[in-house]
Amino acid sequence: MIKHSVGILLARPVLKRIVSKKPTHERAELYFECGNRIGISPILFDLRGLDLQQGQVSGFVWDPSEKRYIRAVQPIPPVIHKRILSTSPKLATLSRHLGKGLFNPPINRNKWRIHHLLQQNARLRPHLPDTRQGCDGDSVLKMFQRHPAIFIKPVCGSLGHDILKIEAMGEGQYLLQSHQRKGQTLSEDQLKRLLAKKSSKRGYLLQQGIPLANYHGSPFDLRVSVQKGAEGRWQLSGVVAKVAPPRGMLTNLSRNGKAVPARSVLSHAFPDKNPEELLKKIGSLALDVCQTLEASHPAFADAGLDIGVDEKGKPWFIEVNFRDLRYSFHSAGEYRLFQNTYFHPMCYAKFLLSSQQPNPAV
Repeated sequence: MIKHSVGILLARPVLKRIVSKKPTHERAELYFECGNRIGISPILFDLRGLDLQQGQVSGFVWDPSEKRYIRAVQPIPPVIHKRILSTSPKLATLSRHLGKGLFNPPINRNKWRIHHLLQQNARLRPHLPDTRQGCDGDSVLKMFQRHPAIFIKPVCGSLGHDILKIEAMGEGQYLLQSHQRKGQTLSEDQLKRLLAKKSSKRGYLLQQGIPLANYHGSPFDLRVSVQKGAEGRWQLSGVVAKVAPPRGMLTNLSRNGKAVPARSVLSHAFPDKNPEELLKKIGSLALDVCQTLEASHPAFADAGLDIGVDEKGKPWFIEVNFRDLRYSFHSAGEYRLFQNTYFHPMCYAKFLLSSQQPNPAV
């Protein structure tokens, strides 16, 4: 069988650790295992190894006989699975030439922009938290007229960095929480001063706080891996729950959250509901989100969605991750689902190779 080359574009520090056989969130060996099963040959490379003028990449392939990664120089693969979030003129040029052959494409990850795109879909609107631009004191106080709890998030950010939760306590008092601080009570004037200082530094948005369902007293949400696969269509690769630490407000594993199998968490949180029915609703929402975003980004093919479930069992869209780190599945012991998150993109790459004629690289 002739094996066609598929590129795996990684961040330089990640690639260096992989080649040195040091631990990293990327399980690169799975790309090669999956490629061997379906007849494609991955090559790992970073942006520095991409030479647009020569039309080639310098990277690494796995040598099974020597059991190590070896340097390889190849023509730019017609299909590349991009596993970085950074953008650059070089990457923009590559995207123009490969079209759908580069997935995911460079995407503007501004949360306000994503919210605006999703609002265009009437089916999604009931599942989108009330969201507003900015975080000045007047906007926050106005939002408290509609919601008892509000999150302040950077418009561009990930891993739970720089997120605040504010709750109205009554009589002009507000409880401020973050990952760093357990809780601080502020007056209205103190809150306004804090927000004025914060809003002057970077862009933020306000978001309705969803009363998330609890698992053993801690709030949880769900990471839903949605990817295109062998038939070129969106599919669910897996769902796993992320549970906040005791007295914590964030479920991110990078903020001491814990990954737990989704069915176990849903069965505990909703003993009177069928967990399969809940998972069906969650999966349907996640697929609808990805299909909606694909309309603006045709090469979009791989996402990790955070979906919250409120105390009544209603699913809410929280955030889309355009480079799902995937390790939550492994952390929860969901090894088959973890492998799916590597296998399905490789199957999609083969689909692109067999069904499309990507433009030749520069």
